Amino acid sequence: MPTVRDVLAALERIAPQRFALSFDKVGLQVGDHDQAVSNAVVALDRSLGAVQFAAEWGAELLLTHHPLIFTPLASVDTRSHDGRTVVKLIRQGTSFIAAHTNWDAAVGGINDTLSEMLGLTAVTSFGMCAEVPQLKLVVHCPLDCVDSVIDAASDAGAGVIGAYSRCAFSSAGYGTYIGNKTTKPSAGQAGRQESVEEMRVEMVLMEACAKAVTKAVRQAHPYEEPAFDFFVLRSANEQPLGRVGTLREPMSLTDLAALVDQTLVTRSWTWGDPRSKVKKVGIMGGAADSAWMDAQRASADVLLTGEVKQQTGLEASESGMKMIAAGHYQTEHPGSAALRDRMQAAMPEIDWHLFTPEPGLNGRPF
Repeated sequence: MPTVRDVLAALERIAPQRFALSFDKVGLQVGDHDQAVSNAVVALDRSLGAVQFAAEWGAELLLTHHPLIFTPLASVDTRSHDGRTVVKLIRQGTSFIAAHTNWDAAVGGINDTLSEMLGLTAVTSFGMCAEVPQLKLVVHCPLDCVDSVIDAASDAGAGVIGAYSRCAFSSAGYGTYIGNKTTKPSAGQAGRQESVEEMRVEMVLMEACAKAVTKAVRQAHPYEEPAFDFFVLRSANEQPLGRVGTLREPMSLTDLAALVDQTLVTRSWTWGDPRSKVKKVGIMGGAADSAWMDAQRASADVLLTGEVKQQTGLEASESGMKMIAAGHYQTEHPGSAALRDRMQAAMPEIDWHLFTPEPGLNGRPF
């Protein structure tokens, strides 16, 4: 039977934790990596209603978009909402995982789901994104083991550049060494100066992979003491959260707001000239009104998000950027349903259930 650890591995392939913004808290927050999972629930919020829904299904796991623990808890008791939630999860034996801004950013996630629902075409990414510390591995290998070392480092996470994997650069040279009497060099003899034709292999990697790459290189390399270094690189930008796409036909801002209301079953608030024409739509579900300038730089005519503060709506609209606030729940629950579908496809041996609250309850407004 699959475990929570297996679920985390599958989720990592769908919404990698490195996509999450630096402030965010994602991954396993309550529970046991080795707990067996036969039933699981996906929900937008970590509400007590979602926790109870998990209990009713006998679910060993609750996966939500919004995290339960954002700041360290000074105590866990039932006088606080967080405390009641943690205690209830533990008592009923339900582990808890959050996939927040990593699922916002991921392909097929919150914002891709909204883009698809609105029928946008030529969709691209924009806006805020995580910055991931990077290293460069430099290792020197004898000629007959270059491919095996590159393969091992690649399997451990090195050599990924964008959509390409096993990326490496090699250059020829000579390595020299003298081993003392305790050594058993793979080439030459101890106590003698040796000179061996070698290749210098360079591969980039995320800093988080350094330990695994080190172990893999040591295992694949024929030398007792392989020579390798890690050099610090500039942090790399990961997958941006936002999406911008083109409507099939230009329409007025009024008509777009009506389309949003119909598609998401909501009542949106809109800033901008109702008669103005829009063609390119920026998408960032949830509370993302601060992204309006990024959307404008991405050539969007309007930004669709969940919440817009009055001051932000004023500033954006008077700066030529139209805004639609369609509701936090309404812009993110469809992506939660999409996550349930992705997890079901990835792990069909688990029964995955979606928690959809009744209007007015458990975080769903009406």
